[in-house]
Amino acid sequence: MSLRIGIVGTGRTIGVATDHLKGIQAVPQWELTAIYDIVQEHAERWVEKNNLSKDIICLSLTDLFDKVDAVSICTDNLSHGMIAREAFKRKLPVLCEKPLSINYYESKLLADEAEAAGIVNYMGMQYRYHPYAQVIKELIQADELGEVFSYRHKLGGSRIGNPNVGLEWRMKKETSGPGAVADFGIHQVDLISYFLQEICGEIKNVQAELGTFIPYRQTEHDIGAVTNDDLAVIILRLENGALCTLNNSRLLPSEGDGLEIVGTKGAVSMNSHGEIFFRKRVEGGAWASECTQLKIQERHRFSGLARGKQYTEFYEAIVQGAPYELSFEYGAKAAKVIEAAVLSSGIGKRVSISEI
Repeated sequence: MSLRIGIVGTGRTIGVATDHLKGIQAVPQWELTAIYDIVQEHAERWVEKNNLSKDIICLSLTDLFDKVDAVSICTDNLSHGMIAREAFKRKLPVLCEKPLSINYYESKLLADEAEAAGIVNYMGMQYRYHPYAQVIKELIQADELGEVFSYRHKLGGSRIGNPNVGLEWRMKKETSGPGAVADFGIHQVDLISYFLQEICGEIKNVQAELGTFIPYRQTEHDIGAVTNDDLAVIILRLENGALCTLNNSRLLPSEGDGLEIVGTKGAVSMNSHGEIFFRKRVEGGAWASECTQLKIQERHRFSGLARGKQYTEFYEAIVQGAPYELSFEYGAKAAKVIEAAVLSSGIGKRVSISEI
């Protein structure tokens, strides 16, 4: 059984819609029948770039809804709620880009409405389905790390590190909410949950510092203020006492990006090249003098990679009623941690998740 899907928001700069397109095309049961962008020129450029027919371009959101069985939302964070609600009125399942909205309150409100509507609602938080994450998850499930007590992750993008990049919606609090801390931090929070929740419990509290180091950007006619963060440092404590340190940024070069998880039996790390290494403890408790590079196997790769896996899950949830974790409720839960980080930076104190 095939389903028709439409993409809302083709983008002007990084174009996350193209990433979603690859996921859709990797699942034969999906057929892209409609796209819509509030700037028609963006949609026209996008279909040309991706060798698609201009016939799928819609002139309104209503036009798109009339041509699809499900919707993929790839717009600015502020508009996620409006588009999803209109889709739910028409009983259309929704896959929404992260973060769910501009703050926890709006995210939770939308999650509750999605639940009440009884429509499949799925978050585009795909990092857990990258091959490296599958290798690490497998290692943890095999108890190769033991009791985890330390976790650190640096993640970001360097494009906006160029101060000549103009002001975009993602740099404005009113359309994006928080900046790098939500843009990249939401993936980091998801990975912590994916890797460690079963063995370490939930995130208990957060301490963070957010900064904006390129405070002004060029607009079409003038200079505009950047009103959210472009760099954040976060410390989290899990229920078992483990400490997590997260660095997320829109400014830094990729050197130093990577992930490390350390436990009582071993440590796994991934560097900026995606290489994965494991180091055991030897008898007596010392670290082994050498580490082993772990290879990515075919079982760690999904057809269409991470986005393909997501669109497979989305399809199966709609057609087969298959369970899925990455719901709007899950997206709101992750947004709660980001909200705590923003609050912590604002008041200069550690914040308990239960306070949010």
